[in-house]
Amino acid sequence: RACIDCGACADACPVDAIFPVDSLSAGQREYADINAAYYEGGEPVPGATEGPNFHAWGEPVFGRSLPSDFGPLRVAVVGTGPAGMYAAQDLLLHTAAEVTLIDRLPVAGGLVRYGVAPDHPATKKVGDTFSRFHSHPRVRMHLGIEVGRDVTAEELAAHHDAVIYAVGASTDRRLGIPGEDGPGCLSATSFVAWYNAHPEAVAQGVDLSAERVVVVGNGNVALDVARILVADPEALAGTDIAAHALEA
Repeated sequence: RACIDCGACADACPVDAIFPVDSLSAGQREYADINAAYYEGGEPVPGATEGPNFHAWGEPVFGRSLPSDFGPLRVAVVGTGPAGMYAAQDLLLHTAAEVTLIDRLPVAGGLVRYGVAPDHPATKKVGDTFSRFHSHPRVRMHLGIEVGRDVTAEELAAHHDAVIYAVGASTDRRLGIPGEDGPGCLSATSFVAWYNAHPEAVAQGVDLSAERVVVVGNGNVALDVARILVADPEALAGTDIAAHALEA
């Protein structure tokens, strides 16, 4: 299956694109051996004076200890999608940092909540990994707050030791062809937001009265769009699809 670049393989791949070594078939074992050989038996580094092999992990060249009087770090993470939450998770698990989560939407989750197809509940389960950190004692979460509108970047920097911006791509990729702004032409971002009940999507923003639709692209999102368009509404009932999309 195709990887969706969600980063969840750090815990467990939500779309079964990565398998534990002990569950591999005989045919898949070959790739596990190749992977192990890469890290355990690579060629020596040219000119290296020490070290077992080219790919082995080593200790950092700098010390990790901080001064004894160094207080807990205060880190702001802007964006509560996969990137922002993996950053927050790492900070909470491996440091004593106090984390401030900020998102301009009223619901946390980012693309896990509003970008994954509604009939992919297994993929959306990665959100459960993140949600347990929302109530962590060292976390403060502010939803409905937009940097640049409600708080400035300078204000965030002044009140935190570091600021991580994990806001994702907020604009669509343009095709640069005549007519792409014409009636009935939508970006995948707009259409996905519409059927996923994104807070900023207008319920009447998509007209499905046409008999034919052209989807430009054949990646994961394009295929999700095509699937939703041809799916039987009864098959989508009970999923996270927006009510207005189901009725359309």
